[in-house]
Amino acid sequence: PRRPDPACPGTMRAFSRGSSKSSVRNTAAYEALFDSYTENGDDSDTIGPEGIERLCADMCVEPSDITLLVMAWAMGAARMGYITRQEWMAAVPRLGGATTAPALQEELRTLHQALLRDIERFRDLHAFTHRFCREERRKTIDVASAVVMIDLLLSPTWHAHVPSLSAFLAGHKLLAQRGVLLDEWMMILQFVRQVRPDASNYGEDGAWPILLDEYVEWRRARDGTA
Repeated sequence: PRRPDPACPGTMRAFSRGSSKSSVRNTAAYEALFDSYTENGDDSDTIGPEGIERLCADMCVEPSDITLLVMAWAMGAARMGYITRQEWMAAVPRLGGATTAPALQEELRTLHQALLRDIERFRDLHAFTHRFCREERRKTIDVASAVVMIDLLLSPTWHAHVPSLSAFLAGHKLLAQRGVLLDEWMMILQFVRQVRPDASNYGEDGAWPILLDEYVEWRRARDGTA
């Protein structure tokens, strides 16, 4: 079992009370946890950016950690930096055993590990990330966001692909103007699962998007294997 982190007092409190996995799910306590992060005097049915920052501090994670993305996915969050009461409560089946912030972090860590072992659910997280990062009414995500999310999502399992793929996307002039389409985003996941990091088994006659044809050409030219 994971040991409590002495550097994070909240973690010590969670383990002294018992982890969420050994306790009966308490929906009222789970909702009370939500209430403790809503903004005083503001919308009592929404956790805003300040509340998210406090939640991150109590979970001992950075706002940029994969934990926050997994939480947004589990709750079906519609807007970055905000969680509504309805979204929070929708995650009761997945996270409803958590009654403290450290216990919630443990639930999310466990959920993330489960997603890495289940490609269908991971694919759903991958698709959600594109929707979650899009600006309103846009069909693409900007390259900077795409590079950050590729690192978060793909590094744990397909790390060998990430540095060169990120470098290619960051330097692509057309993408800088239009962003990354959902189809391209989903095919990136399929690419890292099926193609070797050096792209030696890439089939140019396959149903890959032009973006990945360009990536492989760029990669082979860079490596001198064209």
